[in-house]
Amino acid sequence: MSRHLAYQRLFAATHELRVGAEFSRFTPDTPSCACCNRRWSEVEAPFQAAEYRYGKSGEPEQVCLTCYTPRIPSERLLGLERYNHTGNTTTPIYGKLGMLVGSGGIITPRNELYLTLPPKLHAKYKKGEWGQQGRLSTDKPLARLLDLLIAGALSAPGERPLEQGFVYIENWGRKADILMRRLLATTSLKEVWCNSEQGVTPLDLQAILETAQVLKTLELTNQADRLVFWKPITDAARGQRDDAAFDAWLGKVPDPRALLMALPTDPFDRLRLPAVLREVMPRLSALEAYLTPAPPQTQRQGSLF
Repeated sequence: MSRHLAYQRLFAATHELRVGAEFSRFTPDTPSCACCNRRWSEVEAPFQAAEYRYGKSGEPEQVCLTCYTPRIPSERLLGLERYNHTGNTTTPIYGKLGMLVGSGGIITPRNELYLTLPPKLHAKYKKGEWGQQGRLSTDKPLARLLDLLIAGALSAPGERPLEQGFVYIENWGRKADILMRRLLATTSLKEVWCNSEQGVTPLDLQAILETAQVLKTLELTNQADRLVFWKPITDAARGQRDDAAFDAWLGKVPDPRALLMALPTDPFDRLRLPAVLREVMPRLSALEAYLTPAPPQTQRQGSLF
C-alpha cells in the first residue's frame, strides 16, 4: 500500500474546499512539507505550498496543500461556526475540518467524505452543502464506519472488500499538524488505522468481530459492552493482573477458552473491547460476511491473558 494513499484520498475528497478558498499558493523553497515531511515532488499538488503559522508569533512554515486543507474555512460546505466580536467589528468564523473537536470522518474508496459530528456541531453545519448531501451525521465515528462497511461503501466497484483502502479519522480535533503528520489508509479489518489529533493507532477490528461472534454463541451478548464483565481482561491489559478475579471470571464464562482465543492480542485493543463491542453487537448479523473465524483449537499468537 502506498504511504501516500490516505493523503490522496483526503485531497480528492476535499477538492471543493480548496475551490475559491482565499489562501496564497507559492513555490516552496524547502526540501519537503513541514507537516507530513513528504518531498514536494511526492505530494498531491507537486511543488505547491501554503504558509501556516502556529499562533500569532509562530514561525511561518511551508506545508503542502493536502496538509493545509484542514485549516481552510468554508461557508459553503460547512457553514457558520460563530461570530467573533472585536470592538465594533463582527467577523463571521466558518467551519474548518481542523477544528471539529470530538468529530470523526470516513473517506471511501470513491473519495467521498462522511463526517460524524456532536449534536451541537451538527446543528451548526447541517445547512451547508455537505449537510444537504447527507454527508453529516451525529453517529459515533465507529458506528458510521460500520454502517458504511455494511452498505458496501468501503469497497470500490468490482474490487474485493477494502482492497482499495479507506481513511478512518477518529477525531479531527484541533491539532491538524499531528493528524496530518502520519495519515494512514486502511485495507484490512485486522489493522484499521485510527487517525486522530493524538496520532495514529491500529485497531484489530477483525478480532473484535470474532469476539462478538463468540459472545453471541455463548449467549453473552448482554455482557459485551459491560466494563465490569471485561474488568479482569482490561486490568491485565493495563499490567494489573488479578489472578483471583480472573479465576472467578473463568467460572462465569461457559466456554472461556473459545472466548480467550478470539480476543485481540494487542492490550490496547483489549482496553477498547467494551466501547467497540457496543457498536458491533447490534450490527453483528449484517457483518457476518466479514467474519473469518480461526480454525478450531487454533490460538492467536500472543498471551491468552
